[in-house]
Formats: sequence, C-alpha cells, structure tokens
Amino acid sequence: MKTEKENNILPDEELELIGRFARKKLSRDELYTFSLILCDNEIDRDNEKFTVESLHKLAELFVGKTGIFDHNMKSKDQTARIYAAEVMTDETRKTADGEVYTYILAKAYTVRTEKNKDLIAEIDAGIKKETSVGCSVKEIKCSICGKDIKTQGCEHRKGKVYGGKLCCYLLNDPADAYEWSFVAVPAQKNAGIVKSFDPSRESEDLAEIAKEIRQELEDGIIRCAARVIPEMKGEAIEEICKSLSLKSLREMHNAFRENAQKSLPVIRQLEGGEIRNDGENSVYKI
Repeated sequence: MKTEKENNILPDEELELIGRFARKKLSRDELYTFSLILCDNEIDRDNEKFTVESLHKLAELFVGKTGIFDHNMKSKDQTARIYAAEVMTDETRKTADGEVYTYILAKAYTVRTEKNKDLIAEIDAGIKKETSVGCSVKEIKCSICGKDIKTQGCEHRKGKVYGGKLCCYLLNDPADAYEWSFVAVPAQKNAGIVKSFDPSRESEDLAEIAKEIRQELEDGIIRCAARVIPEMKGEAIEEICKSLSLKSLREMHNAFRENAQKSLPVIRQLEGGEIRNDGENSVYKI
C-alpha cells in the first residue's frame, strides 16, 4: 500500500481525478488514498486466469467502481472508490504458464471520518490487505484446445496437465466490472493492497504448482516407457527423471508419448455427450 504518508502530498492531478466522483470539493486533509492490485494474468486458485487483453479492458471498467466487504452488495458496506487504474508489466517475472507477469494497479480513495477511522488503521497495519473483484466475462476458453467452455465445452479439465501443459480457463472479453471487495482469501494470489510489493519474490503457491507439474511429467514418462522400452525397469526411469530439469522432463515426456502413440495408438470408443449451456458461471467473483 502506498498512502499519502509515503507520498507526502497528494498530487493536484490525482486530486482532480478524485473530484470527478465527489459532489463537493474535497481537500487533501479529508482524503485517504491507497494503491491495490486488482487482478493479474496469473493462474489463480480456481485454475483460471485473465488474458492480458481482458486486463486492459477491466482497467477501464473498474475506474469509478466502489470497494465493499466480502462482495456484499449492500450500500452500507461501500467504503472506498477507485479513481485511477492502469495495466502494469514486470518483465523480470513469469506466470506459471510462461507469460510476462501483467497486473492492474489501481488507486482508491476514502474519506477520513469517524466511521472509517478503524478501516484506515487496519489498512495501515496490514490487516485489511487482500482484495477480490466482481466482474463478468463473455468468453471462457480452455487453454489446451481453445474451445469456449460456455458454448462448446471440452474434454479437458482445469488443474490437470496435458502434454506437460497445465490446463486452465482463460477469462476473456469482460462485459462489466461490478465491484471490488476486501476479503480474507482472494482467488487471485497476488490481489490486494500494495504495501511493499516485490515482483521478483518467489511464490510458494507457484512452487507447489511446479512440483505437481513435475510429478505429472514423471508419471507420464514412466507409463510411456513401459510401452516403448518394457525391458527397462521403472525404478531406473524414475531415477533418471529425478536428475532432469523441468524443461528436460517435458521434452523427454513428449518424446516418449509420441513413440508410445506410434506403437500403441489410442482409439476413442465413446463420443462426447451433449453440451449443456445453462448460463452458469457467467458472473465471476474472483
């Protein structure tokens, strides 16, 4: 979080931006401002992610939107408002699926009142920190096959690894942004008020994802090796896998899989069923 204590004086241009949403002219002494990361292009806890194109549109849609608590739509819970937002990139950091890390950095304001005194104190203390967004998207695509999940569906399941690639759902073409909320556990791991954001820090969650991907690759190699070179013991293959990097594992997995398919092609015996489109999951609280 960056507040006026750190910035010394709220710039005139930001004071003007805030003035667009106020019915009276507010002085610097009346205002409390802070920065927050709304959302990013990282794969979240639901194995979904916003595309970079979506982030650019959402940055526009979220300007002027109110901040509440736990996505509670009651007006009494309105506590702050976003007055500016922009898309930022960090070239030194990659997402779990290899994209340049991109996020929406927003600026919000509230007023210094007796009612907000405790909230401001909790923000400064780092207690009120995590945030989440409420929005809707027109398109949800599978990262493996590119099919629109809402209209077509597909055989892939988010969170599973296919050919060394983690399947996730790509949230694209935002229709609207409703609100952003203070929450206890956000779906997006990096969403929250910026106090001391270090873009280069390692994420324990990402490390766990990498561990799962590695295990999936090793298991796939052992299965394929049993078809291609059945005379070689599984323990020996497993020992070789332990010494390889993630990149080398992926290459080895792809090579074994191709050879296994040649020696024992997979024949689909069941056709996919009818795709249901009941309109669910069109609104996201992330």
